[in-house]
Amino acid sequence: MAKYDLDAIEADYRADLLSNRAISTKHGCSEASIRKWALKFGWQKDLSGKVKQATKAKLTKTVAETSPKAKEREPNTPLSDEEIVEEASNVAVDVITKHRTRAAEYQDIVGMYSKELRKQLTSGKLTVQAPNGDPIEIDIPLEYVGKCLNSATQSFERLVKLERQAYNLDDQQDSSYEDDLEALSEGL
Repeated sequence: MAKYDLDAIEADYRADLLSNRAISTKHGCSEASIRKWALKFGWQKDLSGKVKQATKAKLTKTVAETSPKAKEREPNTPLSDEEIVEEASNVAVDVITKHRTRAAEYQDIVGMYSKELRKQLTSGKLTVQAPNGDPIEIDIPLEYVGKCLNSATQSFERLVKLERQAYNLDDQQDSSYEDDLEALSEGL
């Protein structure tokens, strides 16, 4: 009796939704075994495009079917293509509008933060709490200023990218959802 379900492993491999590491964790085998089986049996990651198309179609239809307009319809009345496109594009517009709102809020925060940093830079000192609890002034480490701004902008950029990927607003994906999620959590 086979120790591993090779059919299930092959299906996950060919669908290309999970990394080899994730497949190995799911099925309890090593990544090396997956690579070996793929080579031995000629497995190809040939279904990823079809999976992505089907996923996008289902998401679009789900968005359209759960919209307030769709809920007012007679039961079991199919949506037209125009209605599906309209509802899905409305959701995409909502996402983009939220991004713009967050960007404006973030710009305000960065502006306030920038003013505070400017005050500190002008004075050349930064007030911090000493181990005994007393406030003390130290020279401003410029590296600290740069790291704070860099970290904040990177986190926002990653969040927007994740949301845009979640709604399929971008055609190209340079990195995986899991990589972006991990990068975002590291930036916080």
